Amino acid sequence: MLEFSANNVEELEAEARDRAHEVSVNVVTCVIKALEADVDKVIIGIMVSVDLDLSVERSGYLEALQTNLTRCEEAEEYELCKEAIKWIKKLSK
Repeated sequence: MLEFSANNVEELEAEARDRAHEVSVNVVTCVIKALEADVDKVIIGIMVSVDLDLSVERSGYLEALQTNLTRCEEAEEYELCKEAIKWIKKLSK
């Protein structure tokens, strides 16, 4: 799970951009683990300063995988990409 030091939404957006590859790898990893465990919601990170959980619900798993796949490829996380593609195909049926 990622910890964000942002104090508001604008700072969170900037921090997420600055840590884009790290965030994408974490999102894909967490979503895959949630799918494997058949969990309906997964917490991706927290904004410590405001005690806010950042999560993805089952209905958003496919979009989360699709959205973050390119950055995982850029980060050279090829095994993770392989798993993500497998789940994208399953969820797209």
